[in-house]
Amino acid sequence: MIDMSAQISSDAVVAESAQVEAGAFIGEGCIIGENVRIGRNSIVEAYTEIGDNTLLSPNVHIGGAPQDIGFKNEATRLIIGKNCTIREFSTIHRASTKEDWVTEIGDNCYIMATSHIGHDCKVGNNVIITSFVGLSGHVSVGDNVVFGGMAGIHQFVRIGKGAMIGGFSRIAKDVPPFCLAEGNPAKIHGLNSVGLRRSGFKKEQLSNLKKVMKIFLNKEYLLDDAVNEIVKVADSAEVKEFAEFLKNSKRGVLRR
Repeated sequence: MIDMSAQISSDAVVAESAQVEAGAFIGEGCIIGENVRIGRNSIVEAYTEIGDNTLLSPNVHIGGAPQDIGFKNEATRLIIGKNCTIREFSTIHRASTKEDWVTEIGDNCYIMATSHIGHDCKVGNNVIITSFVGLSGHVSVGDNVVFGGMAGIHQFVRIGKGAMIGGFSRIAKDVPPFCLAEGNPAKIHGLNSVGLRRSGFKKEQLSNLKKVMKIFLNKEYLLDDAVNEIVKVADSAEVKEFAEFLKNSKRGVLRR
């Protein structure tokens, strides 16, 4: 159902099952999936694809141009996955032209009120972003990450799978997978044990990661030496993921 007061571009594609409420705007090049709900006065500005069953609360603004002084109105895109919830006054920008021209949000994400996701971000599946969180441009977020309220993430930072970012934290370096990071400046405070158990990690996996964390937080190890010791812990997916994340860091990695 499309309210008579909604404005929809002639080249936008809106599924018949979608609901577009009063005062909403859907601009050029947009694709709106099945059972999507666009709340009152929400704006889907341009070149945005929204997956099935995603909800935009009233007064959301997504698909706007990147906050990049070099941007020249190119047709960069924003892609939002299925079953997401984006609450009121949140903003998500399309990409710049400096990477692959796409800002991307995965499936089953919950983005709370007044959050901001900048251009060229890549956000995984099942991510929770609490109110007033800001992700600067080019931030990469793994699956199952949780951000506490008012956390600020520096551009080009990577947040590994299963990490937890505490409220009011300032994150200026990469946060490895499965970790709890908190503070201003932020530090690693150990494993995100509660989140990992909720995600179904078994005792053996948790035991492996505890050994990994002990090595990682040992100040006697330089980072490269820590990686060499970590890979010896176990031939398991979680240990390999942690080690590879450290190897591929370009900004540097948060430690204690």
